[in-house]
Parts: sequence; C-alpha cells; structure tokens
Amino acid sequence: MQYASCSQISCKARQLRLAGMAISLFYLPLSELRYSLVLAMPRRSEGKGFKMEKIYAFVDESGNHDLDTSKLGSSNFFVVCSVIVAEKELEECYAGAEAIRVQHFQKGEIKSSNIKIKDSIRRLRILDQFCQLPLKLYITVVDKSRLYQDGGFQHKKSFIKYMNGLLYQRLFLNFAHLQVLADEHGSAEFQESLKSYLMSRYANDLFGQSVFETKCSKDDVMIQVADFFAGTIAQIYEGKATADIVAKYKNMLSSLSLGILEWPPQYQSLLPPSLSAVDYADYEVHRHALNQADNFIAKVGHAMDEDERLQLCILNFLRFKSEFLGNKDYISTSEIEVHLRANGFGDLTEQKIRSSGVAKLRDRDVIIASGAKGYKIPQTRADITDFLSRASSQIVPLLDRIKKARDVYMLASRGEYDILKTADLSDLQRLLDSLDPIKSSK
Repeated sequence: MQYASCSQISCKARQLRLAGMAISLFYLPLSELRYSLVLAMPRRSEGKGFKMEKIYAFVDESGNHDLDTSKLGSSNFFVVCSVIVAEKELEECYAGAEAIRVQHFQKGEIKSSNIKIKDSIRRLRILDQFCQLPLKLYITVVDKSRLYQDGGFQHKKSFIKYMNGLLYQRLFLNFAHLQVLADEHGSAEFQESLKSYLMSRYANDLFGQSVFETKCSKDDVMIQVADFFAGTIAQIYEGKATADIVAKYKNMLSSLSLGILEWPPQYQSLLPPSLSAVDYADYEVHRHALNQADNFIAKVGHAMDEDERLQLCILNFLRFKSEFLGNKDYISTSEIEVHLRANGFGDLTEQKIRSSGVAKLRDRDVIIASGAKGYKIPQTRADITDFLSRASSQIVPLLDRIKKARDVYMLASRGEYDILKTADLSDLQRLLDSLDPIKSSK
C-alpha cells in the first residue's frame, strides 16, 4: 500500500517550478493522480463553441482532519464538495434553495448532520428537490487511513489547506472566470492565510478573473447546499447507509456530478469482489480495465490538447457510469455527446467522438468495449467476448475482400502486381501473408 506524504509532494512541486512549469503544490505527481470523471472543460478560448461565462462555486466539507480514524467520532473520509452554478442561473438557485430550507429546516440552516442516517427517506426527499435546481457538483474525497500520520497532515491547518486545494486547483484550472464562496474555517487570521496560500500558487495565470472568499454558512444558503451534498456523499463512502439507500443516492447524484477526485490515488472498487470463481474472474476483468484507465489519466497530465481533453471527458464519463453507478449497460454515442456539450465542448459529430475520442483512447491501451448500443468499460468476460465478436464480424470479412482483390491482380499479372506492396502497406501485407497456408510456413 502506498502512502502520500506532504513533504514528498512539496518537493516534487518545487522541482517542477525550477523546470519552469506553472504548477502549484496542489498539483499532484502524475504517477499518483487518480481522477473519477475529472473536469475536462476547455479553458478560456480553448475548445470550439466554448463561451466564457462567470461561474460560482459554493464549497463546504464533511468529516474532520484527525488522521487517527480509530478515535470515537473521527471520520474515515474527508469530503470537499463544490456546488457549481452559472451566473445566469444563480438567482434561480438561491430562490430554490431558500424555499427548500424553509420547507424542511424552517428557521434553521440546512445541515446534513441534522439528518440522521436512519432518516434516509427525509434525506432522499430533500436531495430530490435539490437535484431539480440548475447546478452541478465537483467533489474531492480523501481516504484519511492512507495518509502518513507524521507527514504534516496531522496539523489541522495544513490538512485543511491541502485537501481543499485539491479541489480548488482543478476549479481554477477549468473555469477562467470563477467566484468561490467557501465556508469559514477558524479565525480571521487563518482565513486570510488560506486565501494567501491559494493566491501565491495561482497568481496571475491560473487565478485570472477568479475570486476566492470565505463566508459564514448561516449567511449563504448555497454554502448550506454544499454542506448537504458533502454529507450525503460522505454517507456513501463511510458505508453507514444501507446498500439500497446508497444506490438511490448515487442514482440521484449521477446527473449532477462533473467529477469525483479520490485521493490518494488507488484503484478501489466500490463493490467488493464475489467469492465465486466465475464472478471473481469478471471482477478481475473490470479491475484491469479500470487500471488501464488510471494509467491513461496519469500519463495525459496537465497540458492537454483539445483531443486529449475530449478523450479524458469521454473516459471519465464511461468510468463514472461503470464504477460509481455500477451501470452494466452500454452508453450510447448520443448520451456521450450530451455529456460533452454539458462540459463545454461544442457541436461534435459521432465520427469525431469515435475517431478522435474512443479510437485514440484504445490506441493508448485503454480498454473500451463496444456494441450496437454504444460503449462501456468492460465489467465481465462476456463484455470482452462481445467486443471481440463485433470486431471479428467487421475485420474478417474486410480482410477476406482485400485478399480476394489481391489474388485477382496477382493472378492476372502473373505475380508482378501486388496491390499491397505497390501501395506500401507492409503491415497489411504481413498480416495477409500470415494467413496464407504456404507463406506463413516460411
């Protein structure tokens, strides 16, 4: 099991700065970074059809900083949730959130902690109402059990700064015109130091027109909404809610989520493997496919071109459906297209999605199964078999047609005109020769 220490990450960041790279201490080494549906929105003028608009992010947390998770009252996970709203929909969100607050909390704040785990029906009812508002979520989930207790994170201020920074770095990177309103932490002195900490690492280029402020949650109902979502997500990860309730939470959240960053990075299935041999083999198929997705995400890095942003957004969407929701169905190209548009990509043809997205992902060793109904991260051996059968039904007849055309001209020219050799298609020539019972024996 690998652990991430604060000093290791800081050292790496300093090395990158010396190399002239604009990177902050929040940006993790690529080999350690794991995304689950990470934001892939084009920034500023990047990406055809993207229009820059002011975005608001309301941020709150669930959990505590104590790394000793065996202590009574200590959480196993630390969740930082941002509620993202476009400026044009801000008034509608505030009005809707306030109406929900009055209906369910009367004169008090919206507090996730005031809704006990056993009162899941009430939480589902409130969650359903929040899901009707024009907002999106981006979330960071930290597994505290995998952090060094003597690596710097045992100090509350360092912990809060760094773990919040995992989220803020990605928000500031993806939204050029961003207003962040976060729940207050500690004294006014600490709040100012938090702002300075961010400014020093995102000065000029990354901050751009962005603004960061802290505010008491009782004075802003949208920060209270972030608290509610953070607490709900914490219940999913803490494993305290029943499986059927967790499934309902996930189903509702899926339409709002722009991404979940789980840190430190490590593949961790949300469902444990079955003990039966057959089901365990399927589990391994799914696990290896997700590992290949992790490898691509780690390699693609920070400076992505437009096609790589497209690939990352497609992959994260497929992965989110597969792992977080446990969706076993194929995802249609039209559904992927809707998701891409929601993430800032302009009009994309199905051909563009296939050729610049899915095909390029496969070229980089990402395993994506496909069928007549769309694409998916393979979860079973049957998914792999279906993919190979579909590929075989297309490839084998095409190779046979090429072979027949080649044979016609080889015979007519008495071997002088090899259409593949003339066209300098040596790879295809070797492939067909390998299928020839005489040439393959040489």
